[in-house]
Amino acid sequence: MTTPGWLRRAVPILKRPRAWIVPYLVLWLLVGMIPITETDLDLFFWPAVKIAVAGKPLLVYSAGSQSVYPDANGPVSLAPLTLAGIVANHFGWLGDTGKRRIVALELFSIFVMLMAFEAMAAIDRIRRKRVEGWMRLLGYGVFALAPTIWQSVSGYGHIEQPIEVWLLLVTTRFIARGWVVAAAITFALAVLSRSMAGLMASPFALALLRRGRVRFVAFFATTAATGLAVLAPFYLADPPDLMHSLFTYRGRLPVGAGSIWSVATDPGAIAFVQRWDILFVVAVALTANLWLATRPGGFTDERLIGGMALTAASFVMLAKTVWPYYFFELFMLSTVWSAGRWRRDDGFARLILPPIAIAVFGMLAEIGSTPYLAHQLVAINGGGMFLLVGLTALWLATGSRRSADGVPPDRVRVPAGSPAAEGALPPGTS
Repeated sequence: MTTPGWLRRAVPILKRPRAWIVPYLVLWLLVGMIPITETDLDLFFWPAVKIAVAGKPLLVYSAGSQSVYPDANGPVSLAPLTLAGIVANHFGWLGDTGKRRIVALELFSIFVMLMAFEAMAAIDRIRRKRVEGWMRLLGYGVFALAPTIWQSVSGYGHIEQPIEVWLLLVTTRFIARGWVVAAAITFALAVLSRSMAGLMASPFALALLRRGRVRFVAFFATTAATGLAVLAPFYLADPPDLMHSLFTYRGRLPVGAGSIWSVATDPGAIAFVQRWDILFVVAVALTANLWLATRPGGFTDERLIGGMALTAASFVMLAKTVWPYYFFELFMLSTVWSAGRWRRDDGFARLILPPIAIAVFGMLAEIGSTPYLAHQLVAINGGGMFLLVGLTALWLATGSRRSADGVPPDRVRVPAGSPAAEGALPPGTS
């Protein structure tokens, strides 16, 4: 049977991810039209944007003021949302929950696409070879259409997470190319998009130490300078609300859903964890990354991404409250890592099972976040989440012990001019 000519011409076009940009934008437009209850976008982000649209952009943190749950992330994600707010306000939609949601989701779908692009670029670097054809389209589909995307961005309204992960992946590319100052700026912007990104300082620090103390110091000095430059105007305009929103509020939050700490019964232990849970997160993340750094070959591109995924897993395992959207970073980073090291001999199941498993974890986390759930069920859910994420972390750690090629990456030669050479580490470095 002869294949019609129009179909032969269409297939190469349909393989190209860019051919799906407009349909993807239309999909988000349709998703935005689905009526849902208020999300964190309505509760935290839009109130801040209304202040910015009213002409007081440096007072955005006064929207949450000293409340228990303020807008706890930096101002970077508020910049594009303010643009969306200006558009919505022009059409009289700023007070309409449904219509402003459409504008916001349509705009932030662009950052999901940017994140997917950078994720595929990272996979190419790890593999030392560009993924082509239908497999490339499949990769874009996983990063742009995964349940975790809809759960976080649409379901919970956390429009900052695609920006955060996109900037973190850009940072890994800049580090691979030796662009330390540019990497520091994108890392600072990632932290100023979502505070959790600050935990990625440990894998970045270890990766940069391998490249010399000067680059290490330059990276963190530039990161600090960028952060101070962005936050200084907000601090000068409204110091109490900025400090509460970004630095001090978290110590007041109780131990809650999805957390292993929900099994604790001693009041003293609960009080300590309530204030200092982040110490356990940092300790585990740093230990895991130090362990990876001591393996033969050092912090390759693969190990850097693996260390970032382990860091995300540490946060989900040990944070005092674990909301379902907390799995977003773990999903994206672990999928990049597992896809980058996958080979055809591994079988298709090994390629698709990791993202499916972590997406399911996010769905299971919805149980623990059910309002007014009995404490015993909350504790069971928290223990179960700890076990599942712990097994995931063990898989990441054991898999990252060796390079994807089974030899130290500094012995893998990348042919000059090949697609894989774009952004790859020079031979002999890691």
